[in-house]
Amino acid sequence: MQQQNSSISNFKRFFGGVLLPFIVLLTVFGYTFTYFFEQYVIFAPSISGAAKINRILHEVHKNEIPIFGSSRAEGTFFPDSLGPDFYNYGISGTQEDVMLFFLQQEVEKKKTTPIIMNFDLDGMNKSLGDIGNYIPNVQNPAVATLIGSRNKVSFNIPFINYYGKYELYIKYLLSSKMELTKATNKGASIDKNALTVQKFHDLVQLRKRTPLVFNSDSALVQQYLAIFSAHQERQFIFTVIPYHESTFAKYENYDEAMAFLRDFDRLPNVKVFDFSKLPFKDELFLNTSHLNFAGAKVFNKILRDSLAPYTGPR
Repeated sequence: MQQQNSSISNFKRFFGGVLLPFIVLLTVFGYTFTYFFEQYVIFAPSISGAAKINRILHEVHKNEIPIFGSSRAEGTFFPDSLGPDFYNYGISGTQEDVMLFFLQQEVEKKKTTPIIMNFDLDGMNKSLGDIGNYIPNVQNPAVATLIGSRNKVSFNIPFINYYGKYELYIKYLLSSKMELTKATNKGASIDKNALTVQKFHDLVQLRKRTPLVFNSDSALVQQYLAIFSAHQERQFIFTVIPYHESTFAKYENYDEAMAFLRDFDRLPNVKVFDFSKLPFKDELFLNTSHLNFAGAKVFNKILRDSLAPYTGPR
């Protein structure tokens, strides 16, 4: 019995003198490191998807005109070319479920500015993109609901939560500072590079052989319609950025997509600008579905004129 009591006493001394202080120190280090890493690395570059999610959740800019969408939004809309109050929240790899999340956060703010949304011709679909964009705000109920089954317990543990994603966050930070291959501006990240004629020709031939189908997730559509109806104080503007003409070679239900957009356009506080078939030269495209920086500059001039009646003095 005496030996057992001695072992317990030794463990208590070890726990209180070594293990507990180590756990406390590790916890403090984890929280401190995580805080500074988030503030100065993750949320610092405007082009980071995580920074955009953090901004829409926690900041209110009364005169801001937000732009939501996928990589086509992120890589096309250059806010300062459109006006002083625009901000690009587009995130690569995402689709309309993520755009809906941004829209839901925006309409809860006491604002009257218009909202611009990029519309991709594959329809209303779901795709979260890189999960690293959501980890810093995973404890927010709306974010947790959005990512659903992709949530992990480890996302809630400081320091460990970003394991495997540190490179992603640092890449965004370096890209925003050096701008070697991309032009950045208030969330926009637009490729400066242009493909060789041969490489682009190969992409065009591949696109001509690749079917494109418009799909419509009815549950998503109903959620959008509910927001439009509940927020008559806001003007919702959909834009379809130009596609290369080869995109339409095997578009199986183009008429269905156009009918869908016409239905949206008939709503009293919704406007659709369909620039999908705007005749842009090959050298203005990064690939068959994305413009390069030269193309984006041309497009933003056209778009600014179209938006003027909706984004003028308020």
